[in-house]
Amino acid sequence: MLSGALAEFARTVVIDETRPVLPLTELLRDEALDRLLLKVYGPELMRDQLPVLVSQWMKYYAMQLIPPVVVVSLAHGLGWPLGLELLSFALHEQGLLDGVRFEGAVIQVPVSDDPFERFAPLLGNLQQVIDRLSDYGDVPAAVLWGNAGDYLETCLRQLSALSDVSVVAGYGLLRERLGPDGRRNPLFQSVRYIERNGQTVRQRRTCCLSYRVEWVGRCEHCPLGAAVSPESPPDSTAARPAR
Repeated sequence: MLSGALAEFARTVVIDETRPVLPLTELLRDEALDRLLLKVYGPELMRDQLPVLVSQWMKYYAMQLIPPVVVVSLAHGLGWPLGLELLSFALHEQGLLDGVRFEGAVIQVPVSDDPFERFAPLLGNLQQVIDRLSDYGDVPAAVLWGNAGDYLETCLRQLSALSDVSVVAGYGLLRERLGPDGRRNPLFQSVRYIERNGQTVRQRRTCCLSYRVEWVGRCEHCPLGAAVSPESPPDSTAARPAR
């Protein structure tokens, strides 16, 4: 479905039926998350910085899932069922998510400029995963939604540069302050472009917490001031959207 200039957005899709994958429902269990995060980060960080590690896990999840789902919808009006039981993921030897397999058949999706209608399955999936990870890692949901929005904005920006596919509906997820139910849209302004020292700078709305672990490193689009360091006390500032 995604070929030519759009093939880049399909690189995370696992097509090889012989490649081992694990069901998402299994990966989201406490014992599985414990095992995978321990393998990647070690016992000390698991004990002291679990919210940071869970935030990083969410980045990998968004990186695998969002590009193919969004681009197939915008380019072809197609998609996959996104129930948690219908997704499986390959793992890198280090334990990181490294590819997504869609277990359901390709289906038609609503071709609508209403972003909440068009991407309802994706939003429902992200809501469930974020609720689970937030509960497991005691990490604010705003941090995890910020990670999803960061990768969504990157995907749309790259798609605009590579093709003439309309990205209006996709950007609607980032530009609408409220959802159709009147509640705050958690993806609203996940990424902003601001003027700083005569340059246009890309900046996340919420911090991903990576600054708290020195070897993970500060996100290059961090909204926090330069004075914040790994030694800074872990207060609620990092999870609070920048204004």
